[in-house]
Amino acid sequence: MPTLCFWPLTEVTSSGPDPFGSVPGSEEAALGRAHFVLRPGAAMRFIDLPEADGADPDGAAIEPDVSYRIRPLASEDLADTQVVHLIDTPATGRGLAASERLKPGRAYRITGLETEGMLTPFASQAICFAAGTLIATRRGPKPVEDLGPEDRLQTSDNGYRPVQWVGRWRVGGLGATAPVRFAPGVLGNDRALFLSGQHRVLIRPATGPLAGEEVLVAAKALVGLPGIARAPRARVDWVHVMMPTHEVIFAENARAETMLAGPKTMSVLEPTQALALRQSLSSDPFTGLPARPIVPTPKVAKLILQHRRGHSPLESAGLVRR
Repeated sequence: MPTLCFWPLTEVTSSGPDPFGSVPGSEEAALGRAHFVLRPGAAMRFIDLPEADGADPDGAAIEPDVSYRIRPLASEDLADTQVVHLIDTPATGRGLAASERLKPGRAYRITGLETEGMLTPFASQAICFAAGTLIATRRGPKPVEDLGPEDRLQTSDNGYRPVQWVGRWRVGGLGATAPVRFAPGVLGNDRALFLSGQHRVLIRPATGPLAGEEVLVAAKALVGLPGIARAPRARVDWVHVMMPTHEVIFAENARAETMLAGPKTMSVLEPTQALALRQSLSSDPFTGLPARPIVPTPKVAKLILQHRRGHSPLESAGLVRR
């Protein structure tokens, strides 16, 4: 049950098109044109939102009317981006909810929104390598942040393939956005490997219906196994790597995916990143298939619970790397 900060709309003032109005379409009109401010001394309280059943203690459904990406008006730093939700329940009334505190008196501009479901911070959803990760190329290992179109990366299936697009950004590295650290040797990696939580690595389940099959699982699904943990830091420099097709490449000698373009990928990227990516792609960029079957995180969690009697870090999850 997540705990969120909550401010009633009576504590909020806005300039430009009203982003929190009840008129249909007012949210879209406010995108990029409006900003809001919490009144100095604005009263804040904490509220709990159930994760699984989507209902408040009285049984009323909790579904945000709109979710917004916001940033301080004077900031161009992606690390300052937050997500707030417009909610209205009998217990709270109409107001803004966020996982992080907003600063009273500070102006925030709206940089993105979602009217069908709850946005999550793109920093917690993006598929990235931490800067400094060594990627296998035709000319030898190279830091991921130095990759460019001239590089050919070693793939698990298709020899050496070109880099199509590289995106870089700096964000906060605490909580859900903290990197996942794989200790040396856990995935056959030579050095510690740092990935975003959603970044998928290639493994082979040792038992169950997928036994012996190569599959991709999110790094966050393996957190808690020996040698795999979150590694919080104040800031983290992330690097996206995309190739003409979805590939499995070698990062610190572990096998991990490149970015798979799709509508969901675009939705979690910061708008300027999404625009740059679209400009580098063909007119129909979302037709590619994943390099391997993708196992959802809940299914990986079940495998881990069922196979705790192994010895190596991934055998304890019923999962091994070839």
